[in-house]
Amino acid sequence: MKLIIDVKVGDLDRAVKFYTEVLELTCRIQADEWAGITVGDAEIHLYKDGGVTDSVEFYVDDIDQKVAALLERGVEIIPGIDKPSAVKVDEKNITEFPWGRIAYFKDSEGNELALVQDF
Repeated sequence: MKLIIDVKVGDLDRAVKFYTEVLELTCRIQADEWAGITVGDAEIHLYKDGGVTDSVEFYVDDIDQKVAALLERGVEIIPGIDKPSAVKVDEKNITEFPWGRIAYFKDSEGNELALVQDF
């Protein structure tokens, strides 16, 4: 089996560009109403009509390095101190929790995404 997460987008071309150029993922297929973005052994399906608009998370081994790369590409990291169990936010807006760290940000369509690294 393969995990697929459906994400709602308003502008498919703009979303594909964000996921491929900013997040450096691969677009496996693009049709009129959707696109398949490869993430390891899983996929994100970008849909014009349907899908989630938040809580898509990417596990990373080095959150500081990945955040630096996103910042270089103009992505704003959003502090998550208002999230349940949040402990503090550092100078890069990475939010610390008792179990690890999360960097929240938005894609080109306004969907909330996050990078996650456990302690």
